[in-house]
Amino acid sequence: MAPIRAPHFSLPLLLPATTLLLSLLLTGSHALSAPRFTKIPVDQIGVSGGVVSFVCQATGDPKPKVSWNKKGKKVNSQRIETIEFDEGAGAVLRIQPLRAPRDENIYECVAENTGGEVTVNAKLSIIREDLLPPGFPNIDMGPQLKVVERTRTATMLCAASGNPDPEITWYKDFLPIDPSASNGRIKQLRSGALQIENSEETDQGKYECVASNVEGVRYSSPANLYVRELREVRRVAPRFSIPPTSQEIMPGGSVNITCVAVGSPMPYVKWMLNSEDLTPEDEMPVGRNVLELTSVRESANYTCVAMSSLGIIEAVAQITVKSLPKPPGTPVVTETTATSVTITWDSGNPDPVTYYIIQYRAKSPDSKFETVDDITTTRYSIGGLYPNTEYEIRVSAVNTIGQGPPSEPVETRTGEQAPASPPRNIKAQILPQNTMLVQWEEPEEPNGQIKGYRVYYTMAASLPMSSWQIHNVQDSIITTIQSLIPQETYTIRVLAFTSVGDGPFSEPIHVKVLQGVPGQPSKFQVGAVSDTSIELTWEPAYEKEGIIKYELRYKEGSFGTQQKKTFGPTNSYVVESLRPNTEYHFSLAAISNKGIGAFTNDISHKTLQAKPSAPPQDIKCHSASSTSLLVSWRPPPLKSQNGDLVGYRVHYQVVGSSDGAGDEGEATEEPTVPATEEQVLLQRLEKWTQYHITVSASTAIGPGPESEPLLCRTDEDVPGAPPRRVEVEVLNSTALKVMWRSLLPGKQHGQIRGYQVHYVRVENGESRGQPLIKDVMLADAQWEMDDTAEYEMVIGGLKPNTTYSITVAAYTTKGDGARSKPKLVVTKGAVPSPPHLSVAQDSDSSALIHWDPPDLTNGMDLQGYRLQFGRKDVPPLATLEFSPNEREYSVGNIHRGATYLFKISAKSRGGFGEEAVVDLTVPEKTPGGYPQINEGSNVTCCSVQLSWSPPVLAERNGVITEYTLAYKETGTGEAPRELRLPPHQSSFVLNSLKPSSAYDVKIRAHTSIGPGPYSPPIQYRTVAFDATDVPKNFTVKWATKTTVVIAWKFAGSRTPYNCTIEYNRQKMDIDARKLKALISGLRHNTTYEFRVTCQESMSGGPSHRVVARTAPLLLVKKPRLDIYAEPDNMLTMSFPAFESKDVRSYYVVVVPLKRTSGTVRNLNNPDEMDIEELLQEVNPKRRSRRQLAQLDQRKPYITACFKQLPPSFTVGSDHRHSTCENKALEPGQEYVFFLLAELNATVGKMFATSPYTDTVMTPELVETLPLETGDGLIWVVGPVLAVVFIICIVIAILLYKNRKRKESEPRTKCLLNNADITPHHPTDPVEMRRINFQTQGMMNHPPIPISELAEHTELLKANDNLKISQEYESIDPGQQFTWEHSNLEVNKPKNRYANVIAYDHSRVILAPIDGITGSDYINANYIDGYRKQNAYIATQGPLPETFGDFWRMVWEQRAATVVMMTRLEEKSRIKCDQYWPSRGTETYGMTQVTLLDTIELATFCVRTFSLHKNGSSEKREVRQFQFTAWPDHGVPEYPTPFLAFLRRVKTCNPPDAGPIIAHCSAGVGRTGCFIVIDAMLERIKHEKTVDIYGHVTLMRSQRNYMVQTEDQYSFIHDALLEAVACGNTEVAARSLYSYIQKLAQVESGEHVTGMELEFKRLANSKAHTSRFISANLPCNKFKNRLVNIMPYETTRVCLQPIRGLEGSDYINSSFIDGYRQQKAYIATQGPLAETTEDFWRMLWENNSTIVVMLTKLREMGREKCHQYWPAERSARYQYFVVDPMAEYNMPQYILREFKVTDARDGQSRTVRQFQFTDWPEQGVPKSGEGFIDFIGQVHKTKEQFGQDGPISVHCSAGVGRTGVFITLSIVLERMRYEGVVDIFQTVKMLRTQRPAMVQTEDEYQFCYHAALEYLGSFDHYAT
Repeated sequence: MAPIRAPHFSLPLLLPATTLLLSLLLTGSHALSAPRFTKIPVDQIGVSGGVVSFVCQATGDPKPKVSWNKKGKKVNSQRIETIEFDEGAGAVLRIQPLRAPRDENIYECVAENTGGEVTVNAKLSIIREDLLPPGFPNIDMGPQLKVVERTRTATMLCAASGNPDPEITWYKDFLPIDPSASNGRIKQLRSGALQIENSEETDQGKYECVASNVEGVRYSSPANLYVRELREVRRVAPRFSIPPTSQEIMPGGSVNITCVAVGSPMPYVKWMLNSEDLTPEDEMPVGRNVLELTSVRESANYTCVAMSSLGIIEAVAQITVKSLPKPPGTPVVTETTATSVTITWDSGNPDPVTYYIIQYRAKSPDSKFETVDDITTTRYSIGGLYPNTEYEIRVSAVNTIGQGPPSEPVETRTGEQAPASPPRNIKAQILPQNTMLVQWEEPEEPNGQIKGYRVYYTMAASLPMSSWQIHNVQDSIITTIQSLIPQETYTIRVLAFTSVGDGPFSEPIHVKVLQGVPGQPSKFQVGAVSDTSIELTWEPAYEKEGIIKYELRYKEGSFGTQQKKTFGPTNSYVVESLRPNTEYHFSLAAISNKGIGAFTNDISHKTLQAKPSAPPQDIKCHSASSTSLLVSWRPPPLKSQNGDLVGYRVHYQVVGSSDGAGDEGEATEEPTVPATEEQVLLQRLEKWTQYHITVSASTAIGPGPESEPLLCRTDEDVPGAPPRRVEVEVLNSTALKVMWRSLLPGKQHGQIRGYQVHYVRVENGESRGQPLIKDVMLADAQWEMDDTAEYEMVIGGLKPNTTYSITVAAYTTKGDGARSKPKLVVTKGAVPSPPHLSVAQDSDSSALIHWDPPDLTNGMDLQGYRLQFGRKDVPPLATLEFSPNEREYSVGNIHRGATYLFKISAKSRGGFGEEAVVDLTVPEKTPGGYPQINEGSNVTCCSVQLSWSPPVLAERNGVITEYTLAYKETGTGEAPRELRLPPHQSSFVLNSLKPSSAYDVKIRAHTSIGPGPYSPPIQYRTVAFDATDVPKNFTVKWATKTTVVIAWKFAGSRTPYNCTIEYNRQKMDIDARKLKALISGLRHNTTYEFRVTCQESMSGGPSHRVVARTAPLLLVKKPRLDIYAEPDNMLTMSFPAFESKDVRSYYVVVVPLKRTSGTVRNLNNPDEMDIEELLQEVNPKRRSRRQLAQLDQRKPYITACFKQLPPSFTVGSDHRHSTCENKALEPGQEYVFFLLAELNATVGKMFATSPYTDTVMTPELVETLPLETGDGLIWVVGPVLAVVFIICIVIAILLYKNRKRKESEPRTKCLLNNADITPHHPTDPVEMRRINFQTQGMMNHPPIPISELAEHTELLKANDNLKISQEYESIDPGQQFTWEHSNLEVNKPKNRYANVIAYDHSRVILAPIDGITGSDYINANYIDGYRKQNAYIATQGPLPETFGDFWRMVWEQRAATVVMMTRLEEKSRIKCDQYWPSRGTETYGMTQVTLLDTIELATFCVRTFSLHKNGSSEKREVRQFQFTAWPDHGVPEYPTPFLAFLRRVKTCNPPDAGPIIAHCSAGVGRTGCFIVIDAMLERIKHEKTVDIYGHVTLMRSQRNYMVQTEDQYSFIHDALLEAVACGNTEVAARSLYSYIQKLAQVESGEHVTGMELEFKRLANSKAHTSRFISANLPCNKFKNRLVNIMPYETTRVCLQPIRGLEGSDYINSSFIDGYRQQKAYIATQGPLAETTEDFWRMLWENNSTIVVMLTKLREMGREKCHQYWPAERSARYQYFVVDPMAEYNMPQYILREFKVTDARDGQSRTVRQFQFTDWPEQGVPKSGEGFIDFIGQVHKTKEQFGQDGPISVHCSAGVGRTGVFITLSIVLERMRYEGVVDIFQTVKMLRTQRPAMVQTEDEYQFCYHAALEYLGSFDHYAT
């Protein structure tokens, strides 16, 4: 230990203190004493990353204050804290974690009071973990979490090692424990453990054990001790839950006997042997005692005794030591037969024998013993032996221990039998003198001693054997038979006999008595066989003369025609050309020069089967239904079957399905039809579809040929889908218009014959009365062949102001299809009929309008009138409104010659009624004014172009019928030239003028009455003539078969310059500025001469001559389009053949069609296209898909270029012969195409064009695009949709502004319906900004209706977030403001980041402190919310220098809520300093902050503080909400946890509080997200729009960088989208019953309950496959029980990989957050046999000691889970040995306890498995009560015994019941702490961590009902 230093006093302090002390003594006052130390800190050596504490305490009078300094300054750091005790007279300096070298220092403890100040020092040294000396202390076992009842004894364990042995001390809540101060209640045991007797609530806290020696100090991990109230326990006498069991063992064997007793109080359990205690008194365990016996030699009775204060019970286990039985006596043979032996034996055993085993074998070298088991007698007959064989037999005994040694063997021989087989290889040959030599071999199974043979022979083989001649032979296998008849053929058979009898005859052989003739071939047999051939083999017969050939006879079957084959000498022959599957008979004879020998016996064999050689016959087909076809046939002809038919194969294919695809794999094969059946029903076919059907027959060898394809169509059915795009428009109070589009062809399922429109009145969400039906029948001509048809129908006779539900269904001859989703509309209210209107002119310039009220019906109230009037030709009409009593109105300033329109309608509650309309035509007059010649005319040398406006409307006095234009040269006396011009003309060019001359020009207008006055004359001067400024170089640009394009050069003037082209007696005027002219309507292959004259001089100037020839007639036929291939957005065209020798190149041109109200317009003849412009667009260089997509898709363009024309071409897919881009077509667009060919030409260019193809419509864009094609198609669609969208918005804004302007006019307003415009709130700061500071960006990004938010967000995110990037980049950064206060030197240290500052205009200004400059500054800005200015304050994470300022701001702003969006440290960087106390009270500047409460939840933490300001009596409560789930990188993957956090913040913020103070690190990024989302959610409550763009723009004008990244901007959209989609499903616990009742009702306008809808909403977000990475690897797929249930990559449990084993880190398990803790659960599938080892590895590596099993091993006859645990004896799973310790059968569950040992290092743990047994195999439990109890029991056990690891939960797939268990665990805990329930959000949160959690609607509903059942019982988790 370090030496203790003497206290050090400074002299200046000491002298005054002494003087003061003396004076006090002299005056007799109370004595002061200077501080002195009672506890002096010692030097410490700590380990880097560890903990040290210095303890310092002093005494004195008055009581001194102790504090800690470092280098003379007060210690202040996030890691270093001072914990005071003894009312401040003691202080512990605690540093954690230790950082070297910055913490290595001398620390001073200072004690001071009014009597003086003393200091003592302590030194801290730190050693790195890898450099620790060998003796440095180590904690071998630290304290664990403990729960103890009050007054009980608690023991906190600790064991440590080191050299020298370390000393152990204890700390509680960071303060040292002094056991001596507790009057013996707290003791430190010799082992180092801390024992607390008679525990009380003050003992509750965090305990640490500290080991120290001279080498250093080491702290254990802290462990909590909880002291809970003493509970009244039900007292139960002891009973055995697992009584000991008797066992038998081998001598010297070992056995464990388990004894478990339960009761309350729990009994002690001990073992006894007779009267001897086997369990020491002081080590007697509670509840469970395992007696381990080893090397047991003798039997004994062991007694288990359980005792408690309520009694003693005993149970006995008998241990019997058994040995193996002795060998029985030698067996004795008592009887033998030819096939059996009977033996008896003596037992030879005094003890009982269970049974005997007999072993026997034949005595030959390689024979093995055969065994007979389970013999319970001592006599036995062994049967099934071979005759005449020597056997060896032995017996052994078996008892309960095992099999004993065998007896001595006995040997015996079985008896003889007649031979069982004939003699072998009989041969005969003829000797001289008619003698025959016969020889043979012994039989294979003689069954005894052969006594002799008998040879039977005859010339008549058909006689019975008894009539044959016999020749006996003794002891020989050869004999001769004499006196045979020459030339005859004899048949010979031989048998053998023993003493018992004769054996069987041999097969007959034949021999001819003729010397020199060959004998019968021997061993004649069949060799290799095929379907058309059989090989025969033999051995040659004996012959003297020599065999010259063989004769083979054979026939088909028994009755076939015999055929002969002869062939030369050989030993084998193959018979060819046989029929498959046919039996043939063969016999063979040898031939020599002397003649033919005897034939062999017939042998027969069948050829093999072959495939059938013909198809089935008579194939028929008819439609059985709309999805099935019945196909029948007859088998192929018998001769063509070639074997036994095993079945038929039926192939079918949709006609046209693989046309042009070149893929024959499209056909579908029906499962093989058995050969016994001759028909099959093809099912699950497409409805109303034509199929090709073929049938083939099969033998075992394979299928035969297919039949000719048969065409067959399935029947019609009702349509498979409702009509598309059903829209309903309200026409008036009694009529609606319904519009729809036809079905897609694939859904029509038949010929659509018509449509039915159903409509029904709806009240309170319920239908009233029968639906009415309107039918739209289609005539044959209208039958639909495509999906483009559009329909509409008007329904009249409806009731006013009534809700109707409208559905539309298509029908075929089979009936009605599905109805469309109901459209609910409300007819307009009943309105008045037209008023009675009259208009009369009461002077030249005024008219009087008079009206009388309409006829009112049904007590309708008249609320006023609306009058619209104005000139018919000048829209819009003016609108005035009048009260119900007004009857007339006078209109002044009416124009002569005009027709006025007057409309009036009356208004009632239902709105304005029908209008009365009257016209008033005022008589014409001559114009009262003149046309106005406009300024800015174009003047050339020879022409003047001028324009004019007609007289003003008021002076026209009628319709202008013509104009007179008068002009003359100035200064000449001649009369002006007058030109009469038509009324529609408003400009004119005066040609053929003199250069450099002045002209006067005037104009007047005429009505039908006459001309008006001339305008005042205007003078024009022409310019001097320039000869170069004229058109020249006229040439032919290009020609087609009907057109020629002429081009020229012209330097150009701004005025029209006229030329005339003359050809073929036709004239054409052109403007020279256009530089080219198209002349159309020409004949093909014809030469034309064109003469061009221009206005170059007065006389018309010279003309130009151009000669051109039109193209020949080449491409006459149009290209053919093949059927559209829907999935790929491509179509194929094929080209007709034609003469191509003059063609240079070919182009395929795409022409998009523009549609106007159903008709196609703007379609020029292909010849009239601007071919030059088309060819300019062609770019052989490949462009990216994005560039391609950005080309203008509405103009014609070239999509392919060829030198040689291919026969066909696919639009939109790459083509290897084409040299230019081929881009995909736009979806939902109509196109035509034509082929353009460039020809060889001498002058200009020449082109041929084909006619247009048929029109084709590309399919609509499907909602979800396949990943691969996404790039191309989205690039096309995205920009187009965006443009359309933006145009719509701009129009809406302009209309809105126009309306605003018109509303300001007196009594007149635009006819826009008020309801169409979203109400605006000028109190909303964002709206005010839109009105007053509208930026271009804000104009382009108006608010988004929430109904379009999903579509809008999808559009923004298309093409890899292209639009969102552009939108985010376009937001005004708002950095045009000043930040002078942030830049002051005194304030710079208060900014966490140099570039994140506080704008001056919006900064939060603190109340200044006198004399301190900058004291009013904090880096914080006010931010506006929805309809509320300064709703928030955005600020940076406080720095230690600004803690005081921060709390001052909280106090001054009267804030009740602080939102913290960061952790203190992220990625090892300090993001924010801890500005609040960890416990107790801290003072920051002038504010005292006391921590009242901390609630740590899985994704956020809530702290409650009490604030007190110095000098104030007021105390305030402030809550801090810290969101802890924002990832270090990017943004949260799902917004669900964030939205739950935000809801909690909003719920707890009082309505009268000051601004919400939000901060992250810089206070701009995540803070901005929080504010925008909160403000927009508030806006959604009041409006149906969101304005993210506007709000971010607004925020950026208040604080820089708000919403810092594009990811954050995207996250805001995701969060709002989810909030809108899911709504608020949180409900107070007390309202749960009524909420569930509401969910059980059917939603209005829907056909499902609210519960179903809520469950369906969960499924809206589908997981993308990219979220499953490891789970989809080939090496891991087999580890997934179900292919569709896999863990997400981000939440999966990763095992420690095993080197060299791919996928060894994978298991189908996911971490799941609990209510309070992240990763509180592991959800996993029921282990498979292959994954059991991984399962135990997962439990061990994650320290999971509790397993919840929610399934049986088998349910519904299927395996649900492999048994992954051992039942009786220990088992090893990879590295882990699992020992079953106990099993408790409870009413609803089984609890199993296992001891798990890691074989690598011997460490052990207890794992407890809870298997819930009450879950039914189908559905869910009827009541939730049992399951809630079960959940409570699991969590209670976790609290008592569990380690820190997660609870592992599994069912079969690990999502259904597992999801219910975790959902209810979270929901019930939240209900207890917060009193609210939100099943929907809880399940949604779980599904972000593992797919499909709470899998079925039943399970979802069960969660609700279980929560409701729980409400009444809050004591389930009582601790």
